[in-house]
Amino acid sequence: MPLPTPQLDDRRFQDIVDQAKSLIPQYCPEWTDHNVSDPGVALIELFAWMTDMLLYRVNQVPDKMYTTFLELIGVRLDPPRAARAPVTFYLSAAQSADVVIPEDTEIATIRTETSPAIVFSTERSATIRRPQLAGAFTRDIERRGEGEWEEHDLSQIDMPGRGIPVFSSHPEPGDAFYLAFQGDMSQHVLALIVDCQNAHGVGVDPTRPPMVWEVWQGGGDRWAKCDVESDGTGGFNWSGETVLHLPTMAQVTFRDLEAYWLRCRMIEPVGKETYEESPVIDRLQIESRGITIAARHAVTVVNETLGRSDGTPGQSLRLLGAPLLARDPARDHLMVIHPGAESELWKEVADFGESEPDDKHYVLDATTGTITLGPALLQPDGSVYRFGAVPAKNAVLRFSRYQRGGGVVGNVPKGMISVMKSSIPYIARVINRESAIGGRDAQSIEDAKVRAPQTLRTRTRAVTADDFEVLARQVTGVERARCVAPWAQPGAPDAPTPGHVLLAVLPQVDDPTGYIAPERLTLSADLKRSVESYLNERRLLGTSLEVVSPKLIWVSINARVRLPEHSTSATQIETRRRAEATLYRYLNPYSGGPDGTGWAFGRDLHVSELYALLQRVPGIEFVDDLHISVRDPGSGSTPRDVSPRLVLPPEGLVCSDAHRVNRD
Repeated sequence: MPLPTPQLDDRRFQDIVDQAKSLIPQYCPEWTDHNVSDPGVALIELFAWMTDMLLYRVNQVPDKMYTTFLELIGVRLDPPRAARAPVTFYLSAAQSADVVIPEDTEIATIRTETSPAIVFSTERSATIRRPQLAGAFTRDIERRGEGEWEEHDLSQIDMPGRGIPVFSSHPEPGDAFYLAFQGDMSQHVLALIVDCQNAHGVGVDPTRPPMVWEVWQGGGDRWAKCDVESDGTGGFNWSGETVLHLPTMAQVTFRDLEAYWLRCRMIEPVGKETYEESPVIDRLQIESRGITIAARHAVTVVNETLGRSDGTPGQSLRLLGAPLLARDPARDHLMVIHPGAESELWKEVADFGESEPDDKHYVLDATTGTITLGPALLQPDGSVYRFGAVPAKNAVLRFSRYQRGGGVVGNVPKGMISVMKSSIPYIARVINRESAIGGRDAQSIEDAKVRAPQTLRTRTRAVTADDFEVLARQVTGVERARCVAPWAQPGAPDAPTPGHVLLAVLPQVDDPTGYIAPERLTLSADLKRSVESYLNERRLLGTSLEVVSPKLIWVSINARVRLPEHSTSATQIETRRRAEATLYRYLNPYSGGPDGTGWAFGRDLHVSELYALLQRVPGIEFVDDLHISVRDPGSGSTPRDVSPRLVLPPEGLVCSDAHRVNRD
């Protein structure tokens, strides 16, 4: 049991007044007028009010002592976290030369009468490159050997009348059209302007052609899906342009050509509409329309002067822009400028416990922006020991760079970041096509009390499986994590690999409710590197770490339910909608499961719990029949039925595919 927080005195104002009035007959029997208009009663109420304030202050002592104990064990309140969002910069027109977006470029939301603008800053510089093709190929999935690839002459792509087939003569799912680029086009917005032979891709619905655009990412991610902003060609059925948003790309050698690869792959159609013949391209032109850069809710402050040194140990100075966000040790530091000498770069440390007298160290409280220099303490032998150097008197103290901001206010919806704080040549507009996520307010005292036992257990070191999971969730962009025994994987050897840690990471998404597209759950290369970098600094020597995506099991539910007789058509439609929404919410890695906190890793799915789930939906009398089917979205395979229980691997998570609830 936790120890109760003592209440030193639980009396309140009225309790003190009543107690004082009850003592009047004992000490002053002549006093008989106890009404509020009596001067004596007014004095009692005045002293009761003063006593109540004193008791309130005294009752803060346990919390103050708890806070002091937290400081003694090294627990500090976490500063606010900044929300992050991918921000797309669009060119005014295609350029013949590269266009550079500087780092710390500020963009913002629109300022209104009731709310100020929320400012974001780009996290890195980016260059919008002009695309240069190195090759074009068509791959026939049905043919094998050397003949499965057909290379196209690049000169034909720019010459009308030289028809280039996108797929094979008899298109099948898996056929693909490949484009190889000489330069890295990661995060670029590309426009593919094509002249097509009209209606040559016969057999498809132009509004939903059975094809997908993908780029090669390398490693375990391999081919990643591109976001199609618009398709003005109807699946290569008429001339127009297709605008693509490319994710991160990796260089690889295909067909003896080292390049960055983009492909258009034919997939299984949703209905019966599929390509009976291959579309044909007469002319292809590729332009860069913009680039997507990660930005975070922050304002950058450069070269802020704090003041001058007074030459004494333990001096404290304060930055103006509190609270501060996480600093970059390579660029964000204190500069001490001595008169007539070069400036010195001082290093930020967590505390002065290991600081020597000549170490140029300082401590920075991100919540208040207070910078503290090393103190000098009296030792048991009577000597004075300095923990860190002391700047010379009158030396100027200046902070090179820091960022302020953060908080839940930065979690803005998509489309809200649309104002450029400064103009950039050839950039016409900016927009965030996804919601900003990850913003969090500064940690409260109550939250610190709850997390103190975890801090004592981990001490910023990853030893146990729980340590890896707790520390991984501290990385911005990570929603959930699960440490899995490597030998528990299908196909893995029976004997474990000594010191090998396998960590499944589920990324954050902007809207975790309802249906979640598979590409939104992909563990990006940037997030994977961030988790590995954060944990590699904290894992034990002799251990190795592998960060992977969870095993996502895409589940479809087909249920037949009985509704009350004489139900109106509108009532039936609303009941079925509620039932399907309940299934999407329950079978969800973020908000699903019995407790609503996300489907537990490795938890099996039983048909019986789905019967009980639908039975509780208002308007459903009972469930006649229910089937569970599973499919792999990336393979194009047909769904397979599972009954009566779906068994998940230890790193497995259930996700909703397409659910259907029909009336009996």
